[in-house]
Amino acid sequence: MIQGVVFDMDGLLLDSERLYFEAYRATRRTLELPEDDALFLRMVGTNNRHGRTILEAGLDGALPLTTFEAHWAETSAEAIASGIPVKPGVQDLLAKLAAQNTPFAIATSSNTAKAWKHLSEAGIDHHFETLIGGDQVQNSKPAPDIYHKAVAALGIAPARCAAFEDSENGVRAAHAAGLATVQIPDLVSPSAALRALGHTIAPDLLSGARQIGLIV
Repeated sequence: MIQGVVFDMDGLLLDSERLYFEAYRATRRTLELPEDDALFLRMVGTNNRHGRTILEAGLDGALPLTTFEAHWAETSAEAIASGIPVKPGVQDLLAKLAAQNTPFAIATSSNTAKAWKHLSEAGIDHHFETLIGGDQVQNSKPAPDIYHKAVAALGIAPARCAAFEDSENGVRAAHAAGLATVQIPDLVSPSAALRALGHTIAPDLLSGARQIGLIV
């Protein structure tokens, strides 16, 4: 029986990955770099430190990492200036979990302060007491560290917790930590290799929660 839930944030609770992806593409155009969507997708679900390593390797000396980051940060800020939309079903699912006294937390690769800021701007921060950011663990997703920390904060065994994720890196992290993992794909459909994990895949949060018996 599931007794607790851990949510990813970007691309799952908030429709932010799409905005960052558009900003990434715009940055490449501005800097006259060829398209490379695959590079962005490799970064999805990773923390800042790991993501920077992937980005620098992908740029392959075409220009300094800091130059790309500065342009991307500026373009991203413009993209989210009017707010980050909340994904479908988020408000309903959080309300249902609260009503049945099921504790939940967030395990996001985003920096902790940045994550709280975005949740506040989206108007859903009041639902959460526990948030583990990517800056709180040594190893980024797909390593299980952040999920170990999240379930420890909830005080519930991993096997009795469900994880909701959108990305491959996130799914692998939650699965490795021993949580019942539900994937709500965002930018990319799960590969055959990822599907081989045997986790639950659903079109939206409410459907996924019902599939594992978390809500009725």
